[in-house]
Amino acid sequence: MAFLPMPQERFALFSELLGLTAPTASGPDRWAEAFLPHADALAKRIEAFVLTRPQLRIILQNQPEGRLAANWRGWYTLLFTAGVGKELMDHVWSSGQAHVIHNVDHRYVNLAYNLARAFLHETAMAHLPLEEQPVAMCAMDRAVDLCLLVETDAYVSFATQCELEVIQGISHQVRNPVAVIGGNARRLLKNNISPADIRESAEVILSEAVRLERMAKNVNAYMDVTQHQAAVTRTELAPLLKAAAHKARIAEKLPEDVFRVYIDPQAAVLSGDPMELCILFSCLLENAFQFADSQAPNVSVTAVPSPGRDGFATITIINNGVSFDLGTTGKAFSPFHSSSPTATGFGLPMARVIASKYFGNITLAPLPGHGTRCVVTLPLYTGG
Repeated sequence: MAFLPMPQERFALFSELLGLTAPTASGPDRWAEAFLPHADALAKRIEAFVLTRPQLRIILQNQPEGRLAANWRGWYTLLFTAGVGKELMDHVWSSGQAHVIHNVDHRYVNLAYNLARAFLHETAMAHLPLEEQPVAMCAMDRAVDLCLLVETDAYVSFATQCELEVIQGISHQVRNPVAVIGGNARRLLKNNISPADIRESAEVILSEAVRLERMAKNVNAYMDVTQHQAAVTRTELAPLLKAAAHKARIAEKLPEDVFRVYIDPQAAVLSGDPMELCILFSCLLENAFQFADSQAPNVSVTAVPSPGRDGFATITIINNGVSFDLGTTGKAFSPFHSSSPTATGFGLPMARVIASKYFGNITLAPLPGHGTRCVVTLPLYTGG
């Protein structure tokens, strides 16, 4: 799901309610000279706080080094260079939506902003004349309040939109099976229906009922994945792939020899919840086996250290079947979209949610001639 644009009317309302639009209101940029040299100190304080919380520490560990500190330095710098205007609020609005994607407990976001508020007060007391401190602290408080309002609005809006899309998808997907079941049930109630027609209608009803049952299970699994907290756990890749491939091969009735695996020893152990990572690879391998060449299916997995991201592994899944259409990338990772009439369309979206939770990624691309390449980036385990 793409990020939502910031609603300018609500930003204007928040600013007005906090007194930031009053002619006499002082902006933080008035004290830029005293505050700007201390951006690094704030970033280090927030980073130290994050390291004390296990649920947040995994986010920091799975990000490129220095990103969290850079984000807070950016926020702090914008506060004193751009003021509480659109540029700063766009930064805050984007961060609120990113917190949803990475499943950050919003209580910790509130705590981080309150740490920033306390830091601003300390800096004002240490570097401003006594007579200026009350006015400066009031301006800082209003600015932090506005940032927290905008971030919370973004968090709630994005989370609600994600849930709404799932609910709307359920409504749309349930409508067709229910209509089919209803039509066949009415057919069974007619007089003079032959035994063959009875059997045909019963098979259709059973098929659609099974499809609805599968959809309900997948919706529950998808919601569980979005709500489950990320975990730093030592997880060996080989057993995950073995379990996921076995399930996928059984579903497609394929022999063992159609599947090959190569794992570089330096990419053999991942960081993450084993259950979630097993779900991720099950979804991707089911997709790979389903679209492999029907006459001579072949699926391979290669895992190596990521050449572009230190501390990450690149796992490449290749099949020799249908080539992926790049024009359908957006749909492919959206719930309920599937090119198979019997599928529910939750596999790829669920896999991407899990990868994103660990600051990884999943991409699909066609292979020249025949087949599809799926590239997964996931963090390596670096603990003891």
